[in-house]
This record gives sequence, structure tokens and C-alpha cells, in this order.
Amino acid sequence: MYYKEYLSLENKLKSGSINGQDYKMSVRNLLNRIIVEIQENNINGNVKAVKDIYNDVKNINVPAEVKKRFDNIMLNELEIAERKVFLKSKMRILYCAVTSLCNVKCIMCQIVKNKWELPEHAVDEIIAAMPYLENVVWQGGEVFLYKHFERLMDEAGKYNVNQEIGTNGLLLNERIIKKLITYNVDLGISIDGLTKEVYEYIRAGADFDLLINNLRMLKKIKSDFSSQKTNWHLNVLVMKKNLNQIEYFPEFAKEHGFAKLCINSFGPDFDSKEENIFHYNKSREFELKIIDIKKKINRKCREFGIELFDSLPDFETLNNNSDALRAKDENNAKLSGNSHEIPKEALFCQVPWRRIFIDSDGSIRPECFCDRKYSIGNIASDRIEDVWNNEFMQRYRECIINGANHNLCKSDCLERRIPEKVLNYVVNPNLFWWDI
Repeated sequence: MYYKEYLSLENKLKSGSINGQDYKMSVRNLLNRIIVEIQENNINGNVKAVKDIYNDVKNINVPAEVKKRFDNIMLNELEIAERKVFLKSKMRILYCAVTSLCNVKCIMCQIVKNKWELPEHAVDEIIAAMPYLENVVWQGGEVFLYKHFERLMDEAGKYNVNQEIGTNGLLLNERIIKKLITYNVDLGISIDGLTKEVYEYIRAGADFDLLINNLRMLKKIKSDFSSQKTNWHLNVLVMKKNLNQIEYFPEFAKEHGFAKLCINSFGPDFDSKEENIFHYNKSREFELKIIDIKKKINRKCREFGIELFDSLPDFETLNNNSDALRAKDENNAKLSGNSHEIPKEALFCQVPWRRIFIDSDGSIRPECFCDRKYSIGNIASDRIEDVWNNEFMQRYRECIINGANHNLCKSDCLERRIPEKVLNYVVNPNLFWWDI
């Protein structure tokens, strides 16, 4: 398998049939293929294949700069396959809100009421975890208002950790943009309006003209870099105020160089009955409008070559496809414990084995979609390393292994309303950005 391929590369290097540069590139590609395959087999419940891969690659001489990360991935995948609830492997993915401070007051966001920021001891813990982390998602408030944020970003860049940053884009400047590109950061900018009137209504205190200038600066500086892998993605939250503009966001994304467009709907926790049209004052007219918008943005994104992450409800399927509804009901019955036909080979969610989420009040959960009524700890008093295997985290893992419906998990996850790519996340197969 993979070890034979590795030995072949070693022999080619020794014989001179490939040079050192080609050898390093080939090893990098080999390791990335191993990572993707072992994850995909785990997600599909192919336990034997996972164990075979783990045993096959144990003797590969992994380059020192990524050895800790690679070895941790392999051990973690083996522990998932073996259904371990206490893990020797370390967390691989971190979602972290660094501050509740923000420079705008969005009508849909209450985060500024928390007046919270990541404590300094947690900064040191996160930096210590960098050699093992594959992906870290930085969130706010506004991340660039946190006093230690550039230090965190620099440390992640030092270890080639894949970084995603959520921002409103108003505090970007030339120095920060160059760092984002150098570190291959995936930058998500939240923009909910295409006109000054709509944008500044939703994001009170923001400046639409400044936003557009910053987007132009981003695009210009990015074009000056001959080699970079970073991508910008555009986040849009659909509400009553911007509903008639949503179908035109693909054009806006194309104009400003966004590679990905994320269209999201409000959850029930947003209680504005005027703007939250997904849970209040719904109508058939509204559903037809959403169906039409989904078709248009899908077509345009395909035409423009923009990756689309569409989280809007699929009213067309829900209303017209009784077979889909019946299948969904049967699946829900299985997940709720009313059936004994749950396949034991595949876990419906692998989040508690892979990641930790630190919320904007310091509470810790496996993922931001997990029920906010429950937490597995708080960063103010708990060490991340201790939380990783505490009794609450082990309970998450145990319940998922047993296919049990329990109060820790939200019905959105149990009933598959959360996309599978969130519950079973295959990391970027090109995480190791080595200088070749």
C-alpha cells in the first residue's frame, strides 16, 4: 500500500532518478492522500480499512516539520475507528471566539453584551497546541480588536496551520492583508447588503464605502502575490431587509474576487419577528421566493466558478417530495432510539473526536452547533487539555457511539439539518504548505 509507495520514492531518490525537490513534493502528496483516505474510511464506517492504513504507514519517515501533526492524525483516526471515548490523541480543529468586542452593532447579534475576551492563559495553551492543529477558525466579535490576535495568527502561520478568520472587513489594512496572504488564511467577510442603505441598516455603525474600498485593496494586494493559496469567502445572512438582494450576491462575489459564497438563514434563537422570516410570519409566497433564489444563485455560482455553501431551507423538497419526507421521518426514528437498525459501523457525527469550540462567553463545546444550554467547560477556569477528555466530552462520544438520542445534541444535528460536512469534517488535503 502506501508504505511500498514510500519505499519506491526512497529508492528513486537514492538512485538519482528523482531529485530532492521532486522527492519532497511526492512525499507531501503521499501524506496528504493518506490523511484523506483514512478520514473518508472512518466516515464511511470502514473500520478495517482505517486500521490497515494506520498499520501500513507506521514506518514512513515523516518530515520533522509535520511529524507531530501527521502522527496525531493517524492516532486520532485509529481511536475513532476503535470507538475510544478517552483519547490519547490531541484536538485537531479549534473554533475560537477571541473577543466579544466589535466595531459595529449588527441588528442580529447580541455578542457585544458579553464584554468578554480570551484569557491570556488560553492564548499560551492554544499556541502550545499549534504543532498538532490542522485547522483553526478565529471568530469574534471582531477578531482584529483582540490585543493578542496577531500573535495567535503569527504562531499558526509559523506551524502552517490552516486558518479561517471571520470578520466584517472594516479593520483590514495593507499590513494585515499581506499577513493573511502569506499565511494562506481563508478569510470570511460578512456582508449582508449590496447597497449602502441596506448594509448600514443591518450593520449599524458600519461604513459601506469603507467596506468597498477595503475589498478593492484586498483584491489588488492579492493580485500582487505571484504564489498564494488563500481564498476569500463571502458570508451572507438572509433576512427580510435584504431578501430582494440575495440573488445578486454571486455577481458581487465575482466582482470582488471571492472564491466561495455562503448563504445562511436565521436560527430560531434570533427572536426579531420582523427580520427573522424563517421562523416568524412565514407564507407560501416567501417559500416560493426562497425556491427561486436558490435556483438563481446555484446557476450563477456554477457559471462564475464560485463555490456555493447554501444553507437555506429546501422548501421545494420539503413541500413536494413525500418520499424524501418519509425517508427523513424513518431516519429520525432511528436516530431518536426508536429503532434498532442504526448501523454501528459509521458514526453520524465525529465532532467530539476532532474539535473544540470556545464560545464568546468562554463556554466550551465540541462545536458551535451543539446545544448552548450545555457546555463541557469554561476557558476561564478550565484547561483545554483537561476539557478534551473530561467526563462531559466522554459522554458526548459515548452517546454518539451508542446511537442514542440525548439532551447534549440538538435536534438539528440528529435530524440531519446540519450539513454532513460539518458533522464529519474531512480536513483540507493540502494542509502542509512546505517551501519546495
